[in-house]
Amino acid sequence: MRLTSCLLLALAAAPLAAQTAPDSAARPIVAAGVFRAAALVDSVYLDRRRDSATIDAGDFTAYLMARLGLRLIPPDFGFTVTADTLQLRIGGRIADLPAEARQALAQLVYLLPPDSRLEGQVELLPAGREAVRFHLRGASVRGIPVPETFLALLMADIGRKYPALTDTGRDLFVQVPPGAGMRLVDGGVALRGPP
Repeated sequence: MRLTSCLLLALAAAPLAAQTAPDSAARPIVAAGVFRAAALVDSVYLDRRRDSATIDAGDFTAYLMARLGLRLIPPDFGFTVTADTLQLRIGGRIADLPAEARQALAQLVYLLPPDSRLEGQVELLPAGREAVRFHLRGASVRGIPVPETFLALLMADIGRKYPALTDTGRDLFVQVPPGAGMRLVDGGVALRGPP
């Protein structure tokens, strides 16, 4: 409990200038993105009408959120995502989180001003011949990295509540057809169909 209190006090005291500014290449996460991404995933992996496709980072993030069980992305959801070949960076203000998400992250955001920026860094890793793994590598609040010990405890609690995640709460496995691939590219996620 002491670590939580100290972390939250340090973050609350951090100057606004320390916050990471939103990236100009950031893509919105919107409900329609779930359908656009699903159509491209199906066309490459299921119907095999296409050999490959690149999905916008915002659309693919919406698709992953739907796979985690989010039924509706609010029309005013202010979080955005940027992608390069190494990671997805998902970020926005505490005020832009749905109430359920704020509650899940209460230990992290309780004392912070609503305009504080949160960001998660997610990497895409191989996970055998028929899966890929999206792994939450780290997070920052107001531009300050969340200490690993605190992040691990917080995410493990979230992992217990969302069965699509692993027990650590930091990994989501996505099945792909044997021999198919998925990788991060600038601005999105590239799919490659099976041979």
